[in-house]
Amino acid sequence: MDSVGTSGKGGGRGGERAAKVDISLLQTFHLVARTGSFSAASRELNISYQSAANHVRRLEQMYGARLIEAEKGSRRVTLTPQGRALHASLGAELETILSRISVLLHDVHSVLRVGVPQALFHHFFPAILHEFRAEAPDIELAFYERDTTLEKMMMDGALDAAVSERSFSHPAITQQLLGSYRLALVWPAEWNLPDAGAVPLGDELRAFRERPFVTYEAGQMVRQHTLDYLGQRMGSPPHIATSASGSTSVMRLIEAGLGYGVVPEWIVDTANPAVKMRLLHEMEPMKLWFAHTAFLGGNRFIGLLQRCCRTALA
Repeated sequence: MDSVGTSGKGGGRGGERAAKVDISLLQTFHLVARTGSFSAASRELNISYQSAANHVRRLEQMYGARLIEAEKGSRRVTLTPQGRALHASLGAELETILSRISVLLHDVHSVLRVGVPQALFHHFFPAILHEFRAEAPDIELAFYERDTTLEKMMMDGALDAAVSERSFSHPAITQQLLGSYRLALVWPAEWNLPDAGAVPLGDELRAFRERPFVTYEAGQMVRQHTLDYLGQRMGSPPHIATSASGSTSVMRLIEAGLGYGVVPEWIVDTANPAVKMRLLHEMEPMKLWFAHTAFLGGNRFIGLLQRCCRTALA
């Protein structure tokens, strides 16, 4: 494996010198520190116990200090103060690098991990997968149906790409706009309210003021966007009766007569006699973004997935 160049004090005896650190030494130390034992690290790396111990000893020689202490007769190890400092400085950054190395080396990674809200996955991704499979039949796509945790998962190295309504702020993540969609007001048909458009929107919304509101769990973009809009239009915040994790769940509750809600227009079956809807043209559309870590920008499978998403979601 190629070496990574660093510089530091050699042997703790003063004088800066260049040192070449095999990344496998850092990987072994990181796993020993994380698991608390050479045995667990050696099993995860598929190397011998002695090889794992030798990796750490070599790193200690280069670092110029003891990093790990092992109690006599015990398989468990503890970090020295220097070891804790080194492990903290490596942290999630090293884990992210290690999880992506196989992706960066000539696109040989056979699995791409993709985060996407559940409703988007159900509604759009069968078609996206058909198009992706036509050009990349041997790449496995592992989907994580999430919303609020996608940015953290990407920074933790758990995702390679994500489709989301939220704009990520971290400079290590690259995002491109895929498109946007409108939101719709939806309510149970059994409430026998005037048909959509029969009265001015302000009057129509005020009719919902005391009725139960079904929305998304706290932190989701559509929830906050909707609460702000309805609060201004109705003159008071809606009465939240139930919250759920995604659009599919919210729609099921509305269809069951448990409240009204605001959901993406594409989730509503207009032929469903159990619900009524009004498209909220006055409400700002929700944007959809494709995100990937910045150093995967040249990966051809990431590029292919982005093109397929744009075709389906634009």
